[in-house]
Amino acid sequence: MTRRLMQIGILLSVIGLIAGCGNLVKERVILIPSGEPVQLAECVDVYVYITVGGEKVKTPNRVTIPAGWWCLPDEKSP
Repeated sequence: MTRRLMQIGILLSVIGLIAGCGNLVKERVILIPSGEPVQLAECVDVYVYITVGGEKVKTPNRVTIPAGWWCLPDEKSP
């Protein structure tokens, strides 16, 4: 019984190492400087701001922005 539990523990440890550290898919994180424009790789459903009477108002519903569109920073942002 104890030997079986030890075997299961070792097996689970090996599986954990393979799944975490031995991942064959290498992913990178790319940091984009604040204020830089970006192009959407996928469609997104988001709330956006629109100008109403000279004031920025958040839309009450989400808006679908298609892949390929560019997102630009607000010129007034710090």
